Order: sequence, then structure tokens, then C-alpha cells
Amino acid sequence: MKKQEEEQREGTDGRTELRRFWFNLRESGPFRLTISIVEMPLYLTRRLTIPVVCERRWSKPMAIASVILAPILLSTLWVAQYENPRFETCVLVYGVGSLIGIGLGVLAFLTTEESSPPEKCLLPWLAGGFLMSVTWSYITAQELVALLVSLGYVFGISPSILGLTVLAWGNSLSDLITNSTMAINGGAEGVQVAISGCYAGPIFNVLFGLGLSLIGSCWESYPEPVSISLDPYLLETLGFLLAGLVWGLVVLPRRGMKLDGVLGGGLLVIYLLSVSLRLVQTSGSLQFLDHNSL
Repeated sequence: MKKQEEEQREGTDGRTELRRFWFNLRESGPFRLTISIVEMPLYLTRRLTIPVVCERRWSKPMAIASVILAPILLSTLWVAQYENPRFETCVLVYGVGSLIGIGLGVLAFLTTEESSPPEKCLLPWLAGGFLMSVTWSYITAQELVALLVSLGYVFGISPSILGLTVLAWGNSLSDLITNSTMAINGGAEGVQVAISGCYAGPIFNVLFGLGLSLIGSCWESYPEPVSISLDPYLLETLGFLLAGLVWGLVVLPRRGMKLDGVLGGGLLVIYLLSVSLRLVQTSGSLQFLDHNSL
């Protein structure tokens, strides 16, 4: 019994996880070997900055390292927001981040055990893991947007087209798969959950995401106001979004709150019209937008 517990404990150790990673790295084929080598720096960086309190992946050294390095990563992102940061600002931000990280690291060392994750006061660990996961999503999104803009300049494609197609499809693909699976296999309750998710996700992005972004922009440029240039393409996108909401609001009550092809077909037609109109507009003289309006 003790032997099985020791084996299970060894299998859940984060160091054993890294050893398995290196073993798979050596035993994999050329393609997988190349992917693993490319992925390894990003994997280790994420692992060392996101606190994990899962039973199967618990490692006290990794947990301590994550709570120390996470504030330093946040400090780096804070300094990166400035174009030409002053030396005193960098020292202050990195100093505060390092002090917070060291304090959290000492606290984690004194309050955690080697064999199992903490069972009490899980909320700070979960909140920290959520915050750092969102931070890495932000970093990935920033790099993806920069890549899309670069591809637009290289191939002569309007950034609005890339945002409306590639970026929008990439962001919504996981939601599409999840909602479709729930609607097909979940019965009546699954359809209700899928419909709620389709509308709750954009509501969260528009209200919370846009509101938080505007607060950050106003905070950074204070006391100067944030000016947003008038973009007719943006107004057209909002118009088609409003048309989709109105279509659902009109069709559902008239058909007895029953989901059928009329609702889905109308939504698809509205979306295809939106994409087609944008393609027609950017294929002519309006192919490139004014850079000041982006």
C-alpha cells in the first residue's frame, strides 16, 4: 500500500513530469522532436509563471518558482507599455515586483508541503493561476495581432479583413466546437446552454473586455481624453451585429421559441452579407485604411 502511494506521489511530482517530457523528447520522431524543441522554452516559461495546485501536477519547487516569477513577468509587461521608459521607472517597477515575488515565495515555502498541494486557502492560488493564465492569453493575443498586421503588410491585405476572418474565426473556433457539441448531444438542456454561451461570450467580450480596455487607455493617457477615429467599417460591423440580434429577437417569439432552420439560416445570411460587403469594399479603392484610424 505504501509502495503504491509512493509510486503515485512520484508520478504526480512536477519533476517527474519534466523527466517524462525529456523522455518523450528523446523517443519521439524527427517531426515531434522539432516541435518539442520549439515548444520547450514556451512550456517551461508558462510552467514557471502559472501557479498550479492540481493533485496530479503538484510540485512544491515549481509552485514556489511560479509565485516568485509571476510578479516579475507582470512587471515586465508593465514596463513594456512605455515606449521609452525611464531608468527610475524600471527600477521601481521591477523592484516592487521582485519584493512581492520574494514575499510570496517565502510564504509559499512555509505554508505548503512537498507531498501534496495546499488544502486550505486555495482561493489565492486559484486567483493567481487565473490571473497568469489571462496574462499569457494577453501575450499570445498581442503576438497574434502583430503577426496578422505583418501578414497584411506583406501580402497587401487589409487588416480589417484579417480581423474579420482569420482572427475572428480563430477566436471563435473553440466556442463553435463546444456549442455545436452541446447542441447536438446535450438534448434540450444542451441546446439552451449552447444558445446562452453564444450570446454570453460576446456580451462578456464587449462589456467587460472593451470596458476594461477603455479604462486602461484612459488611465495611461490621463488627463488627455482618448479619441477614437470614425471608422465606417466598424459602424457597418456593429450594424450587422445588431441585425443578427434583432433577427433572433423577432423570429424566436413568432415561432413559439422553437429553434429551426429559419433562425439559423437568417443568421448565416446576415454573416455572409457582412463578410461579402467587406470583401467588396476592400477589393476596390478602399483596400487600405488610413493608419491613423486603426
